[in-house]
Amino acid sequence: MTTETVLKKAMEEIQAASIHSNVSEIERLSRIAKRVKEIELHVNSLSAELSDLDAAISGGTSSGVSSRPPLTPLGNLPALSPKGEIEITVDWAACGVVRPKALVSERKASETLVAFITELGAALGSDALRRLTRLQVNRGPLLSENPSVDFVNAKRGVKYAHHPIPGTPFHVITHSSTDEKIDAIRQSWRTLGLPPGGLSVNRAT
Repeated sequence: MTTETVLKKAMEEIQAASIHSNVSEIERLSRIAKRVKEIELHVNSLSAELSDLDAAISGGTSSGVSSRPPLTPLGNLPALSPKGEIEITVDWAACGVVRPKALVSERKASETLVAFITELGAALGSDALRRLTRLQVNRGPLLSENPSVDFVNAKRGVKYAHHPIPGTPFHVITHSSTDEKIDAIRQSWRTLGLPPGGLSVNRAT
């Protein structure tokens, strides 16, 4: 496997996600593509330095030490998932669900909320998401299959901000503060009857 192969795969997946307007997936894949490019720079630099050292062994340089600047250790490269405004950990094993622990923290709080609801749907199915259409938050139901009706400011006649949940007919309302989104996440967990120990949600520090 080469960096070129992995990068090509990432770009193809980004294109596919773009077709479905999956913003959180596009950003996730973009971070991976960036990391692959960083690794590629290291690989190319190491290859060039190896050539210098080979030349030194053959007497091509007098010192036998490469003059290239030292590389940043790979372990010091930025993490794939930089901290967002909200950090969520879902321990599915604590909920009796056979599914890996999920760590959710997108760049924006609204994107984290979308990713969290997407995770709930993936783990628990569409019936669980449909139950959340009955959960009333600050400006209406948390989820809706008809956002043009359910997510409208009655006084002003304009829609509240909302995002689609990929692969489902549902939309989640995102017209709220970060603290309100955290509260909505906790409320949705309780509404689905999931154990408190399975969810950790906090503002990023």
